[in-house]
Amino acid sequence: MQDYTILDQFFKVTFLSEEYGYVLEGSKPISIRNFLSLDSFPISKDLKYNEMEFNKAILVRQAIPLWNKFCAQQKNFVLKVVALNDQGSSFLTPLEIAFINIPKLQQVIEQNIDLFRYILGSTNTAQDIVNSITSLNQPLIDILNHDLTLVGIVLGFGSHNSIIGGRQESICALSISKDHPPFAPQSYLMQDKGEHSLDFLTPERYGAYYLELAGGNDVNFRVDQPRLKPQSRFLNLVDEVRNIDQLEESIPEFLWQEPKFVFGAFKGGPSNQPLFNQLHETQKKVRTLLENSHFLEVVLEKINKEPPVVRIKNAVLNSEPLKSFILPQDAWLEILHCVANRFNDKEMKLAFIKAFNHPNDSYLRPPVMMGASKAVLEGLKNARCNLIKADLLFDKLSQDNSINQIIPKQLYFKTIIQGNEKSLGKESRVRIGYVIENIEGNILFANYDCWLDLSETIPGFALGLQGMHVQEKRILYIYPTLAYGALTTLPPCSALTIKVQLLDIDSQSSATLPPLMPLDLSWVQDPAYYRTLEESLMQQPYFSGMFYRNMWNKIKTLNSSVSMDDSQKEAFEHIPSFICEGLE
Repeated sequence: MQDYTILDQFFKVTFLSEEYGYVLEGSKPISIRNFLSLDSFPISKDLKYNEMEFNKAILVRQAIPLWNKFCAQQKNFVLKVVALNDQGSSFLTPLEIAFINIPKLQQVIEQNIDLFRYILGSTNTAQDIVNSITSLNQPLIDILNHDLTLVGIVLGFGSHNSIIGGRQESICALSISKDHPPFAPQSYLMQDKGEHSLDFLTPERYGAYYLELAGGNDVNFRVDQPRLKPQSRFLNLVDEVRNIDQLEESIPEFLWQEPKFVFGAFKGGPSNQPLFNQLHETQKKVRTLLENSHFLEVVLEKINKEPPVVRIKNAVLNSEPLKSFILPQDAWLEILHCVANRFNDKEMKLAFIKAFNHPNDSYLRPPVMMGASKAVLEGLKNARCNLIKADLLFDKLSQDNSINQIIPKQLYFKTIIQGNEKSLGKESRVRIGYVIENIEGNILFANYDCWLDLSETIPGFALGLQGMHVQEKRILYIYPTLAYGALTTLPPCSALTIKVQLLDIDSQSSATLPPLMPLDLSWVQDPAYYRTLEESLMQQPYFSGMFYRNMWNKIKTLNSSVSMDDSQKEAFEHIPSFICEGLE
């Protein structure tokens, strides 16, 4: 009965909130999702949402061995589990779970084999790629060479939708990646004020990733992604995103209803109507299946092509997904110790213990910034310090008569070596050598001979080269608002000193310089923003302690309803004191 309950809940949850039903019915090759480690909560201000995701994280870990027990022998479906890091315990390791329909996966790869070979290698067969996806112990994105078009195809979105949507998602993903000076910052879309489909990439919401890097945590920047730049026919990234937005096709309302199938549909290729119709028919089948009183038995029979091993006569489970599942005492101790140790500061660790051991409704107030961390705060301090240094430097430059002013307090240059008669006018493509330094004279980047297009560079660099003569050497002084601002993998709010020599000019190119729109750095110096960050840090351990206490109380009640001897019950009851003894 326990096996039955866990598998029944697992498939009901994944049929409702994931797309496992579409995979089972052959309308989708793969449904994929990451499940957090149990020490990673809370992830939202909404406690009910946190509870639901926490229970899912427990459920999936209990369902995996049952899948291996009852479904692993058949050849048409795979439940693939990849540990995203190795913490030694399944409860403390985030997991990527993929439910795969192998015949459907084979079919879509064969239909798009040239595209897969172009990205993954010309000698690959469809079977090679299927084998890699189903058996390699790697995340799907790594197997597919980080190509979001291929990811979209194996998720069942169609090749045209995947090509357009993959480009849109690539722009979004690369907005949080390494900068390549003197080219435009990767955070360009975050700092743009225009209206487009990616305008949710705001500094307030996603800028914390960059500040966290500046504060010493590089976890979001360990993969060196390619430079984000617009495709050739677009002026900039905003122009490209707006053009993609014009191709978007509305998803039918029924696909937004459970069980959902939400994706990006785009005009300009084959009609999406046949796909919509197919998905609608599949959705009706999945709903009918979910209403079946022998839901689990039918699902297992479809997977295994034979009557299931798990069968309960006239079984009807009325429990609503998602219910809580039991966590053993040793798992609780491991999880709670890891959560407490997330808080490196002793006072914050004690605040977590206090909220867990002595719950109080006042601790339920969520932090304003859920993503606040010590590293973010340190990054903000670094940004403010660098901005003060930049202000002092540009005050001095404004009073130096030997320095040429382009924009007061923002952009200056000094000529070191005079050039010949040929000068930069309306051309955009130039051959240059340059060394980029910060105020302290540390070399950040250098290239002694390269061709580049000024339309793709930061505004201070493009404007600072105007009027240069071939063989001329200049020193450019660029204030942070015309460079990379605070949201960068460079030191935040750095003023740049660039020694540059113009080596040649492509006379066939025409200039389209980057827009001269200084970045807004007022929020870096805003005391209210700093206070919000500090207050959020103080509230986090209390909010976390209350969440885990709430989950412990609920699971403790479940434990009391199962058979445990007196010593087990007593040990579970005294988990708070164990936590207290181990950490205070």
